[in-house]
Amino acid sequence: MEKIGSYYQSSIYSKNAQNAKDADRTKTENAKNTNAANESKKTPVLSKAAQNLLKELKKTYKNMDFMVADFETDEEAASLLSKGTGEYSALFTPEELEKMAADEDVKNKNLKVLDNAVSKLDEMKNQLGDKAEDVTRIGISFGDDGEVSFFAELEKNSEKQRERIEKQREDKRDAAKEAGRSEAAEYLAHGKSTGKRTTVYASTIEELAEKISQVDWNTVKEERQNTTGQRFDFTI
Repeated sequence: MEKIGSYYQSSIYSKNAQNAKDADRTKTENAKNTNAANESKKTPVLSKAAQNLLKELKKTYKNMDFMVADFETDEEAASLLSKGTGEYSALFTPEELEKMAADEDVKNKNLKVLDNAVSKLDEMKNQLGDKAEDVTRIGISFGDDGEVSFFAELEKNSEKQRERIEKQREDKRDAAKEAGRSEAAEYLAHGKSTGKRTTVYASTIEELAEKISQVDWNTVKEERQNTTGQRFDFTI
């Protein structure tokens, strides 16, 4: 009887474990399908004219990344623009880009804003002096109604912070050697760096410059970020 009972319990355990695995697999597949659906929604379907216009913009403004996506808030636009790798980033909603492709007046109006923005942004960075070194990314967004917004990401690593980071790295290298582990393994496993990051938003370049110059790093909380590439987004 004990053997039968033991077998019965083992069978139930195995069945429950399998059911749990099946449930996890289903949950994972559902999450993947949901993510794929969300990505599909984010990927705009553009007309041939809009696609050609986008190619024209990329060819004309070589120091700028162009993105096309729907957004509702400045924060959402900034999140999308933060993925840019160029000196500046520009974001258009699909609807606004289609308007530009179909209407020469709308196109010229937005291109005039873009040209003026690039010129002023270069001038602004020169006027900011040392503050310009804190600016890591600048973006401009065009909404459906043609409304333009600007944003800038700033990052600060003071000399004391850099010294502390280097000291931490040295300590970790020593600890890795004592434990018989490679420096790379220890660094990847535990390496962290400290810094301060913030984002400012504005409706004009003049306002953007003013907000950048007024950033008080003493009021921005210092955060940690993994050296393996994970980044955090902070605002004042």
